[in-house]
Amino acid sequence: MKSSFRNTLLLAGLAALGVGAAWALFRKPAAPAGPIRIGDREIEFPATVTRKSFERELLGLGMPGYHLIVWQDGGAAMASLFRAEVTDVQVLDALESLGAKPGNALGMDTWEERKDKDSKAPDKVIAGPPVEVLVRVPGRPALLTLGQILQDPGGRGFDMRFGGHRANIPKWKSGCIVCLYSCPGSKVGNARYTVRDWVNERTKFRVKPGVLPEDGTRVGIVFRLR
Repeated sequence: MKSSFRNTLLLAGLAALGVGAAWALFRKPAAPAGPIRIGDREIEFPATVTRKSFERELLGLGMPGYHLIVWQDGGAAMASLFRAEVTDVQVLDALESLGAKPGNALGMDTWEERKDKDSKAPDKVIAGPPVEVLVRVPGRPALLTLGQILQDPGGRGFDMRFGGHRANIPKWKSGCIVCLYSCPGSKVGNARYTVRDWVNERTKFRVKPGVLPEDGTRVGIVFRLR
């Protein structure tokens, strides 16, 4: 039986937060006026570290190691490594203002048919211009790359692409900004791994010890067009 992305996250929310907190997923919070700095070929916005949420496994439920950056009021925020103070729509608009054209290559079937072995949709790779995702940590002079932050047992690494997928936003309402797989919910995703790879556990992204500050620390997220 097929299950939706929203149902997967909802089950995880019920287990982790209780019914009252999970109900918040159905609310439609007002979009924040969080600042996005727009430079020549890059944007930057604030976010909060939430490592425990990113790595949490809930009796086989949840999505550990999948969501890198999510809007703090989005449906998938409870499973992300960084909770952004700006919406996925604001980030999408900011990247497009720099002239970047999203690939928009992934439809909802890429996720919805992930357990169908005969479907080719979950094997599709995110398309779009390359984006370098960097993290500005207080007290560190240099920006951190994803390779410095994350363990990748699968060894394929990161090829982050501006997928866009604006048409999928009202269907998902997840607030996803960056996923570590070729996900139709992401604005920026990883072309090195597909949704099928996630189902088959080709890798399990986890945070390297001692790299990030403690949960609750405010950091800067930088997207740099390459």
